[in-house]
Amino acid sequence: MTANIHGSCIKCGKSGGVLFCNGCQQTLCFKHVNEHRDELEKQLEDLINQENQFENDLTKKDDSHYLFNDIDKWKKETIEQIKQIAKQAKQDLRELINQSNEKLLKRCEEVKENVRLLKESEDLSEIQLNKLSNELNNLKKEINSFQLIKSSNSIFLKIEKQETNDISQIKSSSNEIVLPCIEESHSKRVGSISIGEIDRYGHFIIIEHNGLTTDKEQDMVGWTLNRSIDSYKDIIYRFPNDFTLKSKSLVKILSREASQGRYSYEKNNILVAQSISTWGTGVKTIINRLIDANGDERDVLTQTF
Repeated sequence: MTANIHGSCIKCGKSGGVLFCNGCQQTLCFKHVNEHRDELEKQLEDLINQENQFENDLTKKDDSHYLFNDIDKWKKETIEQIKQIAKQAKQDLRELINQSNEKLLKRCEEVKENVRLLKESEDLSEIQLNKLSNELNNLKKEINSFQLIKSSNSIFLKIEKQETNDISQIKSSSNEIVLPCIEESHSKRVGSISIGEIDRYGHFIIIEHNGLTTDKEQDMVGWTLNRSIDSYKDIIYRFPNDFTLKSKSLVKILSREASQGRYSYEKNNILVAQSISTWGTGVKTIINRLIDANGDERDVLTQTF
């Protein structure tokens, strides 16, 4: 504080016996100088308390840091994802086992019929016995030929059926449980909107806006996605009236079962086809058509098995 006889107190306006505070650059009388000093001492005390509290926080050994809550939340969400993925994997396994058993029963009936015919014939030989024995042994191998595919880098779990030796010598590939290779070809593609990816297990279809012919977003009202499976089943999906596909983006259209199972944790760029339990799989040919509001085909993707 320094004397300043030319100023007046900022608090009360008194001009005599005043002091100038170099800290706050204000003029104060003796009375308000003392109050001002009390305020400064209180601020100093608050600063000391804050410093002590900060030091106490640094020495704490508990889990009071806010990130511990975030970790617990992540743990809970991840466990829920794992439960959903495991649930879907079990469902897939049941479906594969049922499909496999149905086909194995048919082939078992064929083996049984061949054994009956061989028994009734007079042309019994070791070659025929060995052939039937091999066929039966291969059928037994297929019962437990499933494998669990896991990933150590992400939350991923899938059930697939392994190939067994000499199966191709007994039956053609159309009787195998593992889905065959799929050849895809676009016979027609107009504009920037197209079919990007189709999940081979019928879980989802991805529609893309590549932004090549236009960078404007596309209002999808009136657009449909038609899927014809082996000429016996037609699936039609109508885009929501309020849905717009932005340029250089994509949308994944989940089947109802997929949205309730392994893909239930996905939230971004997702549409759910509630009326479609699964997009289905084919045996020979699937034709996928993306049709705009005018009824014109914008993309035709054919899948050949």
